[in-house]
Amino acid sequence: MATTPGQGSRAAASRSTRARIRDEARKLFVSYGIEAVTYGDIAGRVGTTRANVHYHYGNKAALVKAVFDDTFERVDAVLREIWTTPGLTLDQRLERALEDARTRFHEFNDDVGGRRPWSLSGRARLENQQVDKAVIDGIVTMSRQFEAYVSQAIEEAREAGELRADAPVREIMLLITPLWYYGSPITQFSGMTKLEEHYAATRNAIANAYGAR
Repeated sequence: MATTPGQGSRAAASRSTRARIRDEARKLFVSYGIEAVTYGDIAGRVGTTRANVHYHYGNKAALVKAVFDDTFERVDAVLREIWTTPGLTLDQRLERALEDARTRFHEFNDDVGGRRPWSLSGRARLENQQVDKAVIDGIVTMSRQFEAYVSQAIEEAREAGELRADAPVREIMLLITPLWYYGSPITQFSGMTKLEEHYAATRNAIANAYGAR
C-alpha cells in the first residue's frame, strides 16, 4: 500500500521526535548520571510529555540502550576518521584525537577550567550497576575496536618510517588509549589543560622513545 503525504510527514515527525529524545537524554545522562535522570527531565528538555517519551521508547532501560547504540555508531565513525584515514602520521592522529576531545568537552563546559563530565561511556564506567549487560558489552566491543584502530595506525607509522621498525605496537597502543578512556575524568578533576598536557607528554614520549632517527 502506498504511503500518503500525510502518513509520510507523520513518520518523519516521529523519527525527529525519537532523535530529539535520544539526544537530550544523552546530554542529561552525561551531565547528571543515568540513574538520576527521569522521563520527566527528558520530556522537559524536549518540550513534550512523559507519556510521549514512553510511547516512543517504552521503559527507561530501552531508552538507555537506544542512546548508547546511537552513541556507539557516532563514536565509531569519529574514531575511524581519526585513526584509519590514509596519509596521516601517528602524531597528526593524536592531534586530531585531542581536537575531538576538546569539541566534546566544550559541548558541556564553557571554558578550559570546566569540571563537567562529557563522556557517556565514562559515566557508564562509573555507574556500571545502572546499565544492563547489553550496554556493557557494547562498551567492551567499542573499546576493542578502538584499540584495533590505534594498533593499525601504529603499524602504518612503522611502515611509513615515522616510528622505528621495532617499535612495540601493543605498548604504544597502551600509552595512547587511556587518553581516550579517561579523558573525561581527567578534565572533571583537573580541567582541559591537564588533558592537553597528557596528550603532549604522550606524543613526546612516543617520538623520543620510538621515533625513527
